[in-house]
Amino acid sequence: MTVRSQATPNRGRKQGVAPEPPEDVLRTMLQSLIQETLEREFSQFVGAAPHERSAARRGWRNGSRERTLLTRVGPLTLKVPRDRAGEFQPTLFARYQRSEQALVLTLAEMYLQGVSTRKVSAVVEQLCGSTISASTVSACTKRLDANLAAWRSRRLDGTTYPYLILDAHHERIRREGQVLSTAALWVIGVRADGYREHLGVWLGASESAASWGAVFRDLVQRGLTGVIFAVSDEHEGLVRELRRYFPDAVHQRCQVHYLRNALSKVTSPALETELLTGLRNVWAAPTRAEADTRARRLIETFATRALKLAEWLEATIGETLAFYVLPEPEARRRLRTTNAIEHDHAEVRRRTRVIRIFPNEDSFLRLATALAVERSDHWAARRYLIIQQPPQAAVKRLKRTA
Repeated sequence: MTVRSQATPNRGRKQGVAPEPPEDVLRTMLQSLIQETLEREFSQFVGAAPHERSAARRGWRNGSRERTLLTRVGPLTLKVPRDRAGEFQPTLFARYQRSEQALVLTLAEMYLQGVSTRKVSAVVEQLCGSTISASTVSACTKRLDANLAAWRSRRLDGTTYPYLILDAHHERIRREGQVLSTAALWVIGVRADGYREHLGVWLGASESAASWGAVFRDLVQRGLTGVIFAVSDEHEGLVRELRRYFPDAVHQRCQVHYLRNALSKVTSPALETELLTGLRNVWAAPTRAEADTRARRLIETFATRALKLAEWLEATIGETLAFYVLPEPEARRRLRTTNAIEHDHAEVRRRTRVIRIFPNEDSFLRLATALAVERSDHWAARRYLIIQQPPQAAVKRLKRTA
């Protein structure tokens, strides 16, 4: 790629402030970096560098093919190496473009449906490097949607997911002739081998028992089994439907959500600090018995000063202590909150901030699913939990002590 030289006069330049690099320079640097990554991945795939003799060789080079990658600094033309058997598929290319493509298509769809602004049109052109025709959007959308729909409906048979992390967030989506807040429901499954993955993305008119019931029904129909522990917020409909579809599962109330609920019940800064310290002390107890003892002491401290708070704590704090059933300390630490899924909500909002209002449910589902697939691919490289004991043993132990 040719880099245009840009002569910039010195007049008016602030001393000591480096000018921003031209866009072509950024694009060239990024293209060089990705191209080198492709070459290294291909060398690992065939088991040998170019012209290298190696007993570990598993294939032979067969030239390359050009492919365009859409990025925020414009389109990059890359040379993707090929092997004689045609088996090499660059993982980095696919992971990088999936959510990028979904975002581009969503923005383009807004433009075509007349709900965009001049700013949205400019963003589409910046992302794509050119304007997008209606036929191009239609063709790309059909291909991407088919792949994402297949992922959302994939079978879960043959894999045990003992742990679930459940949460929802809301987006503004145009449906039923108006812009309405719509619930996006997320489920992360942690497998028996300790790896995690998104099990799907679902939309509901609201975060209701009916919406969560549809989620759990879909998971059961796809073959989800072996669930013994789930963490979520205190949503009554969610908990009820969870017990209906997974009666053997122990429910853990997310401690972060619980802490926010608790702090909303006091107004005094001094009481807020005391409550925060007290709850953290309860959750830091080494055993469930010690946690129960600390919880009783905390409730007693508020019994005379904040009776309603004390009564609420007495009725609910036990819901936050189910994590003690887990045998591994690491599992107790990770599965006492829904923080694992909150990170993904932040990633979704970072992208939806550009769009603000989605033109329809399909446009949001496309972007959310692409991000979920991308995150699952990323998680496949690192184990989330080191599970030393069979998870089912924890449930049996809990039932014996109940």
